[in-house]
Amino acid sequence: RALTIGITISPDDFSNHNSSLYNKIKKSKEFLDYLEENYIIKGYEVQTKRISLNTIEEWLYDLDISNIPEFLNRFVIIDNILKEFSISFCSLGGCSDRRFYSILLQGLKISNNFSGSIRFNNNSSQSLISPDYELCLEAAKISIDLFKSCGNLGNFRFCASFNCDSNIPYFPASFHKSNVISTNSLTIGLENGDLLFLAFNGVDSINEGRDNLYEVLKQALVPVQIIAKTVCEESKIEYAVNYAGIDSSINPGLSIVDSVGDGIENLLNINNINSKFGSFGTLAVVSAITSAIKSLKSDIDLIGYSGLMLPVMEDLILSERATDNAYSLRDLLLFSSVCGVGLDTVPVPGNITKEQLANVYIEIGALAYRLNKPLSCRLLPMEGKLAGDITVVDSPYLCNTKVF
Repeated sequence: RALTIGITISPDDFSNHNSSLYNKIKKSKEFLDYLEENYIIKGYEVQTKRISLNTIEEWLYDLDISNIPEFLNRFVIIDNILKEFSISFCSLGGCSDRRFYSILLQGLKISNNFSGSIRFNNNSSQSLISPDYELCLEAAKISIDLFKSCGNLGNFRFCASFNCDSNIPYFPASFHKSNVISTNSLTIGLENGDLLFLAFNGVDSINEGRDNLYEVLKQALVPVQIIAKTVCEESKIEYAVNYAGIDSSINPGLSIVDSVGDGIENLLNINNINSKFGSFGTLAVVSAITSAIKSLKSDIDLIGYSGLMLPVMEDLILSERATDNAYSLRDLLLFSSVCGVGLDTVPVPGNITKEQLANVYIEIGALAYRLNKPLSCRLLPMEGKLAGDITVVDSPYLCNTKVF
């Protein structure tokens, strides 16, 4: 799904006609192309090549916070260089400093190539129960503003993230942590929902399904890691990219074969004929899948979420079951306690208020803090739609479904 290179930029990169910034992006593109060639030779398909920047506070701090045109100019400079090298995916690094929230919003409005997140992290010295409500309100304002400015898919490029560290290859939560030892990092994200069918075909129990899935994932991921490590090592003098790891999350495609929902139902129906995703037993299957994924830590350098992804509008079966009212938003939160990323590509009414959205953020944050795990929230307000309506989205990347 994604070959993501993390790079560090600073205010100095925007001096001397942006030559340093230009060279960093140019080198990143060259490395990603070289890596892609190596995967293609081995029979893999690379869907996207991405660049993830360090947090915006680190490369915008020198500007007057009230000087919006100067901020916008830097976003435009980055976007123009990305376009020159045909790079369509770039994370602006997101931010955790409230002063930069509105600046991130302006950047996301500049180009559809940009993604970003507002990051909430639980400082262990504070032992927070949940994120600050006022900060959640500010993040909610960004989401609603982005929806009103960029339409139904504006929030496809934005999320609120909780306990999410650097080195997540998936957008929009991805950001790069600047590091004096190795300035660039490689992370890999997969599309691998079809592996559930391979793992669960013919098994007699959920536990057997978990064990099979571990073996299937190990067999699939080890060669991917070997290629990445080899390329990084062979090209370290020229590109200086450090292999950070693989986000081993089970991630669906849009076909029935690649559906995570279908894979879950296959294992669910060992005990119950015609059980659907969302029925009792789903949590047990979701937990088994996550257990198999986490067991890879002795075989794979795991980073990011490394859990089960349940993106409602990116999975054919999940979208169908949502339309059938088989599960609710709170069910997805419940599943997140034992699986993956939180709430992802969930359509919500276009008249959602900032207070309602902030309350969702608080719940996800509380779950992330309590369980000490990375979770994120990417809700998609739908213009003119109310709860229960069917979305009308024209995108090759999304399935239409019921508004939650």
